[in-house]
Amino acid sequence: MTLASRLMLLFVVPLLAGCAASALPRNGISDPALAERAVVPGLEGVRYWADEIPKDFSAEIKQRLPDLPRLAQGAELGPGGRPRVEVLALSGGGSDGAFGAGLLAGWAERGDRPEFEIVTGVSAGAIIAPFAYLGASHDPALKVIWTAYGTSQLVTAQILPGLLGGSSLADNTKLRELVERYVDHKMMRAIAAEYRRGRLLFVLTTNLDAQRPVVWNLGALAASRHPDALDLFRKVILASAAIPGAFPPVSIPVVAEGKRYEELHVDGGTTREVFVSPVQVPFAAFDKLYSKPPIRTLYIVKNGKIVPENEVVKPQTLAIAARAISTLIKNQNLGELYSIYRRAGDAKVDFNLIAIPETFTRKPKELFDPEYQAALYEEGVRVGRAGGPWMKAPPQIERTAPAAQAQIGRAHV
Repeated sequence: MTLASRLMLLFVVPLLAGCAASALPRNGISDPALAERAVVPGLEGVRYWADEIPKDFSAEIKQRLPDLPRLAQGAELGPGGRPRVEVLALSGGGSDGAFGAGLLAGWAERGDRPEFEIVTGVSAGAIIAPFAYLGASHDPALKVIWTAYGTSQLVTAQILPGLLGGSSLADNTKLRELVERYVDHKMMRAIAAEYRRGRLLFVLTTNLDAQRPVVWNLGALAASRHPDALDLFRKVILASAAIPGAFPPVSIPVVAEGKRYEELHVDGGTTREVFVSPVQVPFAAFDKLYSKPPIRTLYIVKNGKIVPENEVVKPQTLAIAARAISTLIKNQNLGELYSIYRRAGDAKVDFNLIAIPETFTRKPKELFDPEYQAALYEEGVRVGRAGGPWMKAPPQIERTAPAAQAQIGRAHV
């Protein structure tokens, strides 16, 4: 199944829902004000809305990221005694996550892969993020995850139940078991140790009821020692990769005003394909947490192609709609990248972006095609070994005339 076909599920399932049998009722939150106050019992500080712009930054950091000021003091120092902050942001992309996994392995072989202070992941990137956070010793596991499993080994089709009122067209029990195999107590202890060293790990999901992105502080979750921490960690990874309609949403129990509810969380890419900051504020707002303004470097890995891809579309309803949706998502992602680029330029942050090269023309034959993913993984390894090339601006900026580019990015290092 092609990426466009997968995206088509987002279009088809809502239309079918109107004629399907009613799903079983659940105890969700309909009041937006109540949803604002919902927390995971005993783990109140591990998540927050990703789309909020705080009025009082210091107060928000104290409430949502109480460990960040302490962690900031442990950053490695660079020239002039300025702390170094290197951020790795891994985008969504379905089976194209094989590219990001291969890129990291090739980058490590090259010998200059940083130990990132901050790692973020969305969807496919959320599956990669914990392994990338723990370093090159976990690259072999990533290779197996992204190259050894076909569709039938990860999901089980349930088309008819899905059309007649179920939550999805596929059962992801096998994918959940794969996550459970690798995300275990040993990994949690390793992540907790890195968190205590001053490094951060964030993953994004989408709260389907609220239509809003949610950031999860997985380092804090791993270090919490809460008895439900491992189960929640696994749920967050699974939810971030849950393509709506294709895979079932993940139910997360919460409490609001003393009453228990359940939220439905799905693919983080539904609301945001990539993110680089846990709070929606200018980069410079974080400077007060450090002894001196830090030297920041962003590395954004786009698990997909970033340029338009010409393809002859069949003049059929589903093919046209699927192509339109994939085009919409690609262009929304370009908008996200442009916004990050401008924020980086304003704060003199070194911006670096990489994506699947245009020269890679192989196509998948199914939802998860091991042959396609193995070839894409090796392409990622090749690019990582070669050191890129990393783009210093989104493609729409790189294609501008040099004078215009200089005008747009004059604050960019």
